[in-house]
Amino acid sequence: MLTFDAIRNIERAEKENKKLQKIPDDFFIQVKEYLAQKEAMKDKSSLDVLEVQNVKNTIKRLIELRERKIIESAILSSRTGLPAENLTKADSDLFDAVLNSLRKFRGEIEEKKQEKGGEVVYRVKKSLPDFVGPDMKIYSLRENDILPLPKELAELLSKDDVVEEIR
Repeated sequence: MLTFDAIRNIERAEKENKKLQKIPDDFFIQVKEYLAQKEAMKDKSSLDVLEVQNVKNTIKRLIELRERKIIESAILSSRTGLPAENLTKADSDLFDAVLNSLRKFRGEIEEKKQEKGGEVVYRVKKSLPDFVGPDMKIYSLRENDILPLPKELAELLSKDDVVEEIR
């Protein structure tokens, strides 16, 4: 049977350690049953009411601590590939959701880097007066300049035989 002291000890251990602490998979179900039992008592003394409120506050702090650690663990795992430890089934759901979001975000950043890194280098065949490109940057193209250009601009300039691709 779960007691207030046991709940406090679990919260204290979570607070004192950097890593996620092992708790039973059914811990929060036990807490719910414990609270239901305390609230169902017919002779609710002020001590019982106070204990219920203290348990709720302790559980709230415990959940917040675990959430923070789970998110930090997902960040670490996304960077290193190391698995998380001491996750309950419910914790695993949060961990997986955060990890998937981080991987998706990193994938999108990598795609953007590849798109930028995918700029091809061109040699300018004819000088042009300064102009604003489709990307809203000002370009100053002088004959024999060698520079990377965005694909859209390079296609326009190649069509008019102003630039030629060199790699």
